Amino acid sequence: MHTPFKPDDESNEQLEKAIWQDTALIQALQKADSQQKLNEPTAITPRKKSPLLVWGSAVAASLIMAFIGLTHLSDPATPQASTLVAAQQFFATKASDITLSDGTEVALNTQTDLQFNENDKTRQATLSKGEAYFSVKRDEQRPFTINTGNATISVLGTAFNIDKTLRETTIDVFHGKVAVNTANNAKQVELVKGQRARVSDNNIVVTTFKATQPDWQLGWLDLENVTINDAIFQLNRYTDKPLVLNNVDAQLRVSGRFKTADVVGAATLIAQLNQLKINSFDDSVVLSPIE
Repeated sequence: MHTPFKPDDESNEQLEKAIWQDTALIQALQKADSQQKLNEPTAITPRKKSPLLVWGSAVAASLIMAFIGLTHLSDPATPQASTLVAAQQFFATKASDITLSDGTEVALNTQTDLQFNENDKTRQATLSKGEAYFSVKRDEQRPFTINTGNATISVLGTAFNIDKTLRETTIDVFHGKVAVNTANNAKQVELVKGQRARVSDNNIVVTTFKATQPDWQLGWLDLENVTINDAIFQLNRYTDKPLVLNNVDAQLRVSGRFKTADVVGAATLIAQLNQLKINSFDDSVVLSPIE
């Protein structure tokens, strides 16, 4: 009868050394792992994790960062070259709290898409969709910038909220100072605590506010003379059954304070104020003109 080969401890040790001394294999594994981590988005859904899973995630992240750091230290490139330290991508289906690789804390609203890259000279984030509250870790050697498409926000260390809607970006400053530029750099303003900037069509309008916390974190949506399309767009962040406009005048304006936990109630009120009717279906809620 054939006896299966079972390597002893010494054989296992020799095999392990041979594998980890294979430079080509190590480089291939590191390259593949790093590329996968850089390219794959992280879907954020709040849930409880076991201590083992949390520890395992932390260890995996530490190993990746350590490898990148070693690459940077041994890189023979010129001192002026910037080396990628970390790249992260988050998509929040529910309100979630995250910490970026530089230590910046971010509260993501529902349906928010955020990317973050940092190197030894800069920290750059892209808010392509949704709303987020940033508490930026101060680093005077590396400014922190956020791009929303129609606006660029630059800070060193501060706390502020950014809301990107269909045609507008709104920035509320809760602490520190923030510089805001239009997409074409035609206009720039500096905001301090209690100031709000609305950026659209390469223009910036500055007003003031008194809140000490973003309204969305308190369960409210404040709308101030926005188009009905924008109002529906923002309300749809908070529901699995989307609101739909059918043959509604796009020039209608909406103002008011609405509970995000009652999207249908908010839609009903908007319909009443604008002489619209509302019909609920299995997959949507439709607002249309009264015939």
